[in-house]
Amino acid sequence: MDAILSNPWFQNVTSDFLTLLIILLGGSLVYHCTERSKLLKFFGLTQRKQIVLYLSTVRVLPGGSAGVDGQPRSFSDSALPYNEALLIPLFQRLFNFVIPGVSSQPGFLKWLLVSDVRVDALPSPLNPQDVENGRTFIAVGSPGYNGASLRIEQALHPIATFNPGYIGFSVPGVPQITDGQCSFVQRVFDQPTGQTAFYVAGMSSLGTTGAALFLANQWKYLAKKYSGSKPFCVVLRIAPNDASVHEVLFEKG
Repeated sequence: MDAILSNPWFQNVTSDFLTLLIILLGGSLVYHCTERSKLLKFFGLTQRKQIVLYLSTVRVLPGGSAGVDGQPRSFSDSALPYNEALLIPLFQRLFNFVIPGVSSQPGFLKWLLVSDVRVDALPSPLNPQDVENGRTFIAVGSPGYNGASLRIEQALHPIATFNPGYIGFSVPGVPQITDGQCSFVQRVFDQPTGQTAFYVAGMSSLGTTGAALFLANQWKYLAKKYSGSKPFCVVLRIAPNDASVHEVLFEKG
């Protein structure tokens, strides 16, 4: 036994195993005792840990696209807006994090992640009825290009809704908002199905990006102010050249 215990190979394997065990226990403690559980509760992910990010679907008609050289091209199909595609890693990182303390470990240990939430980024369906009703989802952009946003406006009773022609959006008790820098962040809850949905959109691509950034970066503030599944709407004005800079104009919920 002494020979085994003094064997360098055995000592290294034992050391790695104990390190891994401590890291996993620490990760479990972080998961249950810190803000991880609050994150999942806020996004309605305590039961089914799956969330769908529905991005706007832009249908390109024949001859309606241009190549990198600016010349017309014959491509015709559905495409995602560039600014919205950049949001995919933002929400993937939000629900995946490195267990504290592992970054200083050797080898594969430094890459241990808590990754128990499935994040699917999908182009929105053209028919609002095709939006999934069993998973939490985030609708990005106006109903003009996003069927998931249209479903929210038609069936889930959001506080803010876009006006005909998408020249502005309306909030009860407030004059129509047409400022191109304005946007909103909303949470709605479907009582019959128990589904939670979020709606981030603006009067411009910059506004939509800013609303999505606000949701991802300020969820702790929102979770504290709007507990449980309480619906809310936060109206923002986004800085002209930086989607990460915002001013909260008002909130309802």
